[in-house]
Amino acid sequence: MKIFSTEQIREADAYTIKHEPIKSIDLMERAAAKCFDFIYDNIPNIFPSHITEERNRTFRVVCGTGNNGGDGLVIARMLMKFGYHVEVVVVRISEKGSEDFNTNFQRLGAAARKQVIDVKKASDIPDFGPDSVIIDAVFGSGLNRPAEGVAADVIDAINRSGAPVVAVDLPSGVFADGSPDSPKAPAVRADHVLTFQLPKLAFFLAEYDDCIGEVHILDIGLHPEYMEKTDAEFHLFTERDAAAVRKRRRRFSHKGTFGHALIIGGSPGKWGAAVLAAESCLRSGAGLVTVRIPGGGAQPVGIRLPEAMTALDPDPEFFTEVPDLTPYSAVGIGPGLGTDEKTVRAFKLLLQQCKVPLVIDADALNILAEHKTWLAFLPKGSILTPHPGEFSRLIGEKASHRDGLERQRELSAKRGVNILLKGAYSSLSTPDGKIIFNRTGNPGMATGGTGDVLTGVITGLLASGYGPVEAAALGMFIHGKAGDEALACSSGEALIAGDLTAFLGKAFQKTGYAF
Repeated sequence: MKIFSTEQIREADAYTIKHEPIKSIDLMERAAAKCFDFIYDNIPNIFPSHITEERNRTFRVVCGTGNNGGDGLVIARMLMKFGYHVEVVVVRISEKGSEDFNTNFQRLGAAARKQVIDVKKASDIPDFGPDSVIIDAVFGSGLNRPAEGVAADVIDAINRSGAPVVAVDLPSGVFADGSPDSPKAPAVRADHVLTFQLPKLAFFLAEYDDCIGEVHILDIGLHPEYMEKTDAEFHLFTERDAAAVRKRRRRFSHKGTFGHALIIGGSPGKWGAAVLAAESCLRSGAGLVTVRIPGGGAQPVGIRLPEAMTALDPDPEFFTEVPDLTPYSAVGIGPGLGTDEKTVRAFKLLLQQCKVPLVIDADALNILAEHKTWLAFLPKGSILTPHPGEFSRLIGEKASHRDGLERQRELSAKRGVNILLKGAYSSLSTPDGKIIFNRTGNPGMATGGTGDVLTGVITGLLASGYGPVEAAALGMFIHGKAGDEALACSSGEALIAGDLTAFLGKAFQKTGYAF
């Protein structure tokens, strides 16, 4: 799914108005009607639980004077029509409203207009109590500078109210495309966000974590021709994408059809990391899996994983020699690897000798961070899977999450590699300059070993014939989906990395077709 910029969304509106054709005011009516439908259908879930009777339910619709405010006025009018108690608050950011705002203000009717609360200064702001629902329609995605003055005061009053908040399009104060310069700007903390047609980049940025509640994407019928022909820098990997990418296993396939994966990892105290990576690799489609492990790890790996082959390093504790790489269609390195001097030397040789894309994680990334010139040795299409700390060691400190995305994109393009930055919404940057977000997964996965599982999943997909971008994108989706399936049978506190491996089969089943 594409994630359009604010400018592209404006263009989509204009294209729809011209080619549907439809008047701007009617497109606003259509969008606001979708918001009203959601609100009406979910009233019992939106209001505080102690307000059960219809007559005690009050909506406070807080509008700016632009088109987002116009949306709010339409919603207010529809709520009034259905008999709800509605208070309209207009924040007079500008004395001159947009044309569609002014039209919808008149459509409220004379009686309703007399009840509108005009806010021009802080003392005009009414008491937003906790017993109403606030509909935030002050700015939406039209903001181009941090909220200030009376608008900032209104945002603060909304946040202090304790009332449930439904934001129209985007919580006011949030920059749709992100803002590396103003991450601390005042913004509404919304419980629900009713956004139009496509997700916004801001939904995936850590800076806005406390502002973006549950997101609901409403189809308002923007022209499909524009949506299809317009490219986007950011994308969201969805269930539909996973189903499209996933390959069928043909009836006459055999283990040789699905490649031979090599997992390099393990060291004293960290044998389990290699086991997790190898087992998840086995469960992700690789026909054969060999674990290259120091001599001292032969027993724990062999006992736990009889399905995997082992290739023992002559050193009992560390990876020190690069094996013959000819048999392998994919190589994953890093889980439990350690950073011994001998390992560092062997890793450099691996980078120089490997002819297939590498999956690089954990200590292998830490070694790269200490020897950044070695990034030039990375085989094209390789996949780096850092967590935020490892990523910072690679690129240095970043001003914001948004800034980090740009630097992630730049590094991918410069080195011809894929970088999968792990987190609440993992982001995959590709050599062609795109960034793909993933929304599967949950906080229960914030536990040791889950990254090792991801390394194995991606390596298994690579070995079995997926291209690097496909393997990384599908891998992060399946990895998160396995975590979600595991959580459904457990709890966030109890979840461990091995649970993800156990639920990989269920995660693959959820991608749209059965064998």
